[in-house]
Amino acid sequence: MGGDDEQLVRAYLDGDRRALAAIYDRYADELHNFAWGMLRSADDAADVTHDAFVLASQRLDQLRDPTKLRAWLFSIVRNETRRRGRARTRLQPTEAVQDMAAEGPEPEAGIHDDELRDLVWAAAEGLDERDRELLELTVRNGLGGDELAEAMGVTTSHVYVMTQRMRERVERSLGALLVARGGSDDCDELAGLLRGWDGTFSVKLRKRVARHIDDCDVCTRRKGAMASPLALLGAVPLAPAPALLRDRVMASVEAGAAPPPGAVGGAGTGGPVAA
Repeated sequence: MGGDDEQLVRAYLDGDRRALAAIYDRYADELHNFAWGMLRSADDAADVTHDAFVLASQRLDQLRDPTKLRAWLFSIVRNETRRRGRARTRLQPTEAVQDMAAEGPEPEAGIHDDELRDLVWAAAEGLDERDRELLELTVRNGLGGDELAEAMGVTTSHVYVMTQRMRERVERSLGALLVARGGSDDCDELAGLLRGWDGTFSVKLRKRVARHIDDCDVCTRRKGAMASPLALLGAVPLAPAPALLRDRVMASVEAGAAPPPGAVGGAGTGGPVAA
């Protein structure tokens, strides 16, 4: 079934159930990719995507501007990932980012691009929830401007400032991590900072390494020669929705499934959608 977003929303509200399937086909993969990036669990990402479409099917009449359907769907998934993440009491990194696998290469060893992507991805777990959402929505799902603001539930001017600050924090903090992980053979001062390093990149060590890089020509050049942390995250393959999830969503909608407990809808575009 063709048509733009507004036509699909109108068709669904007029009783054409094929319209929801068309909406699912258009957006399920990227919504699932966002959920997977936030939760890092295939099962949880599939459940969130399922619940978000069920909720959306019941609340589409509350979407004030159907042309903003994509941002509205992302805002629902964003709220659902927060709800599920808190419900499962996922351990949140605080003073240290446990981003180094025990079997990984030593700090002074050279590493390849695929290892760097894994490293930066793991380090992103140490960002706060809002920065991770911005990182996923902008770098891995391509949202920006008004659409990003709608998905985040803030004004466009505010989301611009938030995004700029997030990018600066990511480039600085993860850039320091990459330099530290890449080795210190040609910089005695960095070697001293990393002496006895157990692979835990604490907030204190990260700041010390970042300040060192600012004042060290050798490490500044090394950081400049490395791929951008944001570019590395952008190169991580997308996580499309499982093939069988579409049938599960459609069956739940047809059966009149209730929204998940505590579910809330998108903020901003369609206004609060309370269960």
